[in-house]
Amino acid sequence: MYWLIAGCLLGTGISIIGLTRLAVQHHDELSPRSLSELAAAEDRLLRYFRIILWLCGTLFAFTMYGYIIPRIKLAFPIAIAWSVQYLGEVLLACIPARGKSLRNHTILAQVMALGMLLLSYLFYVASAGLAANLQLGLSIVMTILALLTFIDKPRFIWYELPFIYLSHISIVVAAFSV
Repeated sequence: MYWLIAGCLLGTGISIIGLTRLAVQHHDELSPRSLSELAAAEDRLLRYFRIILWLCGTLFAFTMYGYIIPRIKLAFPIAIAWSVQYLGEVLLACIPARGKSLRNHTILAQVMALGMLLLSYLFYVASAGLAANLQLGLSIVMTILALLTFIDKPRFIWYELPFIYLSHISIVVAAFSV
């Protein structure tokens, strides 16, 4: 069963390394764009981005469906929040953040982000002790980062990345606390 926890650890590592690499190598301070927009700029970057999203999302899905959800309180709402996040992630990877598809991509990204945020708060409610305190802290910081993406658009990517990574950490904390 512990191999199921390895999915979220591996997914976290791949996501942090891969998405940070994409952002650092291709971010332009003079023309700031979201991670998805950076990826959509070139077909090779879009393929790279899609592989990261599909691979990491699936690794997290193994942990969520196979390990966390069967063991956690509030399993049904957590399964719904996770499924919204995962479906949003898979679909937004299919729809590039450019041209006519940008609006649909943005909607899916917001659905995914809402699922991430909701999941972290549900983990807080379903947890106890130190895990609950960690989940609450992660949820509050994620909420602040989410608000900053709307308030400070030129630095969107620098709020987007830690938001994603904290979401991953929230799943890791849940995996080790159930």
